[in-house]
Amino acid sequence: FAISPRTPRVAHALAAASLAPFLWFTAGLHTPLWAEQAVGAWPVANLLLPAYALAYAIVWIAGRVALPPLANRARGWLRMALIALFAFSTLRQLIHGSILTSGYVGQAEDIARSALLIALGIGFLRYGITRAAQDWRIASLILMLAAAAKVFLSDAAGLDGLMRIASFAALGFSLIGIGWLYARYLP
Repeated sequence: FAISPRTPRVAHALAAASLAPFLWFTAGLHTPLWAEQAVGAWPVANLLLPAYALAYAIVWIAGRVALPPLANRARGWLRMALIALFAFSTLRQLIHGSILTSGYVGQAEDIARSALLIALGIGFLRYGITRAAQDWRIASLILMLAAAAKVFLSDAAGLDGLMRIASFAALGFSLIGIGWLYARYLP
């Protein structure tokens, strides 16, 4: 990016070349979500942050380049995927510590995943509304539908009594809030 003003083609080629190993190794083959690796014991201040932040920065700064519409859409979906991967990796790190593959998925983590899906959906919707970005709103809808299906099909089966009611109430309020945002800010 430092050489971008002088030689933009070389700078873009170097940025793409630096993003390729991240996508192949960190986000693919050796992602800490399924390959046993130590990411660090501290929440957020660990190796997940620089790995995902560097890739996100490359994709975000690439927005200054005039891209064809299809490549620009792919860049947006890649940004959403990086945000979601970082969020789920951080959630797993908060619950299980440095090794993300250790332990089993308990009820608290399962509910936290549902809450994270809803939070990501709301965040993507707000971003999509403020930037008039349809892809972000579509991703928000997909996340909210995934959260609703997960709560109805998986989470509710493991809950009893008041916890089941609270889970459905939280999902209902989230869906009402999403509907309110759509009605208020989108024609």
